[in-house]
Amino acid sequence: MKGDKIMSKLRVYYYILGTDTYYQMVSSVEEAKLVIDSIANFVNMKVEEGVFPDHCSVAGLEEYDEEDDEWYDWYDEDGNDFNEHFYE
Repeated sequence: MKGDKIMSKLRVYYYILGTDTYYQMVSSVEEAKLVIDSIANFVNMKVEEGVFPDHCSVAGLEEYDEEDDEWYDWYDEDGNDFNEHFYE
């Protein structure tokens, strides 16, 4: 990724055990919540329909650090991670 221009500094990740991690760039923390909730609702609907097996998954938000050229978990100004910020 070095040398590539990062358009958004935020991205959602959604991982279901046994699959590749899904990433989606987002423009805000609120958009990230909408994306994660939408994916989770869809997956849960498919589990209830019997299309997908019961599963273990994890989702969150990452922020790009230009200095390190790395993605790190996002934290709000109070030190809460994405899940603490919205769901606790």
